[in-house]
Amino acid sequence: MLAWWTVALLLLGFSVGRAFDRDETSLTVQVSSADHEQEEGYFSLGDHAAVMVKPGSDLYRFLTRQRGHKIKVVFQESTGPELSRIER
Repeated sequence: MLAWWTVALLLLGFSVGRAFDRDETSLTVQVSSADHEQEEGYFSLGDHAAVMVKPGSDLYRFLTRQRGHKIKVVFQESTGPELSRIER
């Protein structure tokens, strides 16, 4: 029984260590934008960030729908070229 607990704890330790090995950060922010800013594609993400997106794009429509709501933004290194996507 002790051997099984040791193996389980080792596997748990490896999985936790792997989770912290990633070079990423995430923020939970509230999306806000005045009407005239929204028309031009400017959105504030909390107190410390702002983005400008192309009006009519998928990201623009997403941020427009999320105005006044909190969203989670994840930043991580891209290992290679890939298409942009919005996960729902």
